[in-house]
Amino acid sequence: MAVAACAAVMLATGCASEPDAEPIPTTLPVLTTLRPQLTTTTIAPPPPQRRIYVVQPGDTLSKIANGFGVSVQALMEENGKEDTLLRIGEQLVIPPTVVGADN
Repeated sequence: MAVAACAAVMLATGCASEPDAEPIPTTLPVLTTLRPQLTTTTIAPPPPQRRIYVVQPGDTLSKIANGFGVSVQALMEENGKEDTLLRIGEQLVIPPTVVGADN
């Protein structure tokens, strides 16, 4: 009789070791895909590299500028020169050339 009473109590209160059941959803889940906004990226070209030229006997600023495709004025400005005098062994920084520019 004690077994029957214990069974009746368990049916009324439920078993303590059973987890609570989750409710069944009333709607079906919808799978959605998030798409990132498409963007474009422009990669900048690397900065032009400076070149060094060592003045040789017989060189002139005009000859050096023409040889590197730059103007005499740009060559003078790049090197902080106020005159066209050159010394043998002097190192000149050659400015970057600009494609399509008139020298």
